[in-house]
Amino acid sequence: MASLTFAQAKTLLAPYISSQGSTDPTVASAINFVNERFITSGQWKGNRFIHSFSVSTASDNTFYFDTITGIESVLKVMAVDPTYDAGEIVEISGDWYPFNDAGIGYMPANYTGDTQVIRLGPTPASALPSGSTSDTQRYRVVGRVPENRTMYCLVRRGYVPLVNDSDLLIPSNRNAYRYGVQAYNYENIN
Repeated sequence: MASLTFAQAKTLLAPYISSQGSTDPTVASAINFVNERFITSGQWKGNRFIHSFSVSTASDNTFYFDTITGIESVLKVMAVDPTYDAGEIVEISGDWYPFNDAGIGYMPANYTGDTQVIRLGPTPASALPSGSTSDTQRYRVVGRVPENRTMYCLVRRGYVPLVNDSDLLIPSNRNAYRYGVQAYNYENIN
């Protein structure tokens, strides 16, 4: 399937959204609304991809990595050592797991054993003293001290608003977007 840019989508879909043409701001709003729905509601082609993360050390000497904008969550991890001699498949434990009766409880910073990656939830926004969080996720890595492996992760795409004309729509299915913006109009009118 050919890629579809934001500029192409505005031109293609404007007749279904507004009589003002592709420059009408409602066209961009409608496409972004539909794009967010598509990305967050299914496993479309392009919704999963591989991204690598370097592990950092927190102030309490625990190891972690943070996702970036555009990644909703990490689905699977492979920890690969710097020499690329070995890779270890690692399961992801949810943020609730350490608190579960059958869970692992708190693991100290110097814990060594099977590698585990534990989702901690939204990344603390260190630049904001208010204690707020960002839209990225933090994952704690336990099992090796020091942890210097690269984490190759299968990740799920997160929604990022389309802004630039060169931004790509994912999925890039023209008919799906046509029906999506028609449904968007129907919801707004009725």
